[in-house]
Amino acid sequence: MEPREGAHPPNRGGAPFAGRDLSESPFLVTWELTRACALRCRHCRAAAIPDRNPGELSTAEAHRLLEQFADLGPSPPFIVLTGGDPTERPDLASIIERSVSLGLVTDVAPSVTPRLTDEVIAGWARAGVHTVSISLDGPTATVHDRFRGVPGTFAASLAAARAIVAHGLRLQINTSICRETVEGLAAMAALVAELGAQRWELFFVIGTGRARELAALSADETEAALLWLAHHASTAPYRMTTVAAPQYRRVREQIAPSPRRGGAPVIKEGRGFAFVDHVGNVAPNGYLPLAAGNIRTEPFSAIYRFSPLFRVLREPERLRGRCGRCPYREVCGGSRARAYAETGDVLAEDPACPFQPAMAES
Repeated sequence: MEPREGAHPPNRGGAPFAGRDLSESPFLVTWELTRACALRCRHCRAAAIPDRNPGELSTAEAHRLLEQFADLGPSPPFIVLTGGDPTERPDLASIIERSVSLGLVTDVAPSVTPRLTDEVIAGWARAGVHTVSISLDGPTATVHDRFRGVPGTFAASLAAARAIVAHGLRLQINTSICRETVEGLAAMAALVAELGAQRWELFFVIGTGRARELAALSADETEAALLWLAHHASTAPYRMTTVAAPQYRRVREQIAPSPRRGGAPVIKEGRGFAFVDHVGNVAPNGYLPLAAGNIRTEPFSAIYRFSPLFRVLREPERLRGRCGRCPYREVCGGSRARAYAETGDVLAEDPACPFQPAMAES
């Protein structure tokens, strides 16, 4: 999970969003507990590995990091435990228990492997996990299993999704969007509704990790997909958000301007969102391989608040090219991860957006 770009964040678990200073405390932290994973997903950001890295944060370090999150203020961030596959860590239950005991709204994003049993899901429900996210990259086994690299994963994912709902947990479906999957959007939308998901999160593929081998959408193809999503959102029975496509906010505002959406703070890379990797590096985004610091040598709060990388990403006036001139730069600002992946410049314009600011202003 990464910065959610479909709309402004809802209140969850009683933690108020209004009044939160996003330069002091993130709204959401995604934490890569491990890079170990039994799948071989073609789009994997982390280029996941079969075995755990012995340099991973220890259980004691994990608990201390959770305590740092809890100490960030009266509204601590929501925590997403991801990977790799977090179920590869034998101390996952301990980490979840500590997170929930500290009052942190805790989500889990597992891979669908034989480790994800009904018993494990039931245990998460008893422990107080808020949401579990499952990836489905296409509405058929042909598409999804090819994408995930293991036959049978589609059927297992459907079973896991139904078990999550049956145990009273909130279900989120994650879908990777590239040329191999975009044609299935309408069928996927129907499947997400059928499964009873509360959220559908769409990851617009960036050429990092193994995803360099995939064909990302062009700017015009991305715009067409976002227009379809924006129109579908008006009747969808679930909340829809995007990752690596912040222009979805601009598209929605152009279709149906909303004073509520336009006036609330917006979560972006480095502003409201942070990523911690398996060895403690802190970055503005898991798809942006630039470490701003490491929690083994300095507190998370200091990295988030004061590192030059995080601070520059909170200054939209520093953006270059079309993103810097765009009237939507406050609510969008383009994907910094994609800009960096394709140009090497974290402040460059987002090449996946066709919007021309001069045309909009004329």
